[in-house]
Amino acid sequence: MTRIAVDLLGEGLPVGPLLEALPAALDADPRLVLILVSPAEGVREELARLGIAPGERVLLRPATRTVTGGPAALRDVRARRDAGVRVAARLVREGHADAMVSVAPVESVVASAQFTHGLLPGATRAVLAAVIGRRDAGVVLCDAGSTVGVTADELAQFALLASGYAALRFAVNAPRIGLLVSREALLDPLRRIADELLRSLELNYVGPCTVEDVLAGPEATGQAGAATGRSPAAGPSRRLEVAVTDGYTGDVVLSTIRGVSSWERRDTAGRMNAGLDPAWGTLEDPDVRGGTIVLGVDGVAVHAERTRGGSVDAGAGGLLAALKVASSAVRGDLIPRTRAAMATLVARRRALAGLVG
Repeated sequence: MTRIAVDLLGEGLPVGPLLEALPAALDADPRLVLILVSPAEGVREELARLGIAPGERVLLRPATRTVTGGPAALRDVRARRDAGVRVAARLVREGHADAMVSVAPVESVVASAQFTHGLLPGATRAVLAAVIGRRDAGVVLCDAGSTVGVTADELAQFALLASGYAALRFAVNAPRIGLLVSREALLDPLRRIADELLRSLELNYVGPCTVEDVLAGPEATGQAGAATGRSPAAGPSRRLEVAVTDGYTGDVVLSTIRGVSSWERRDTAGRMNAGLDPAWGTLEDPDVRGGTIVLGVDGVAVHAERTRGGSVDAGAGGLLAALKVASSAVRGDLIPRTRAAMATLVARRRALAGLVG
């Protein structure tokens, strides 16, 4: 059985809409056990309404405090031991759960995962990874919004961590990795150094890539790709599985996808536009933001997007996607994979420092 601690408390929004996802999750995965971390009041009644009785596959654990996002996230996580996101992380650390999923603000999920689980050997920061792009050509974007002011070594960390995740997510042996740039002729000093470092590692690194490469469909290849000015990273012959960048840029990419897609989904009369290409990944698509995973920590932690004012279906769908990501990470041994990947960077650092053994 796969035990997932689910922080439903987050920053204190009502838990009822999220519980709507539970029957579908339990029916879809008979090996799933959910440990619901939530306020005591009202949850049993909501579960009864859905036909769920706490027992072997649904357990309840109380939490009393919420957390906030933004600059105060780390302070709140450290100070509020009984916050939902802390309780869920602690269940994983103490061996009562195999993974955690949280609807808390993403900054709080990252802070809690790093504070409670600790970093993997060789990692210096926890990072976020999200799948973006077309559904038939998804790409892991890392970092997807947790870091600013990174170093070339940290970009290499992101590549190694995301490569392990992409190998599991897309069932490929050697994920193709690109370093995200505005355009290939404009490499800043940081990315020039990172480019050299990535080429020295045992990775399937294809070089710099643009957002256009990341979002390109599988038909853009060969002469057609050259005609459009796309780099060799685009198209099925060199299609990317990983795009590496700093968290600030990654978050801008995600926000841009959300804004453009929201705009295109409505016509001038304000109605939903049925003509939008359904293959576009958006932040309204739970597969993009609903299952954003924290990498670089010694435990599986996944953020489930829950925006204010979102529909019940969107909140429940985001939680379903996050549960799927978490269970897949546990069953696919993501932590051992990423720990082994980071060992290659540690060896590279020792070699650069003239150390042996």
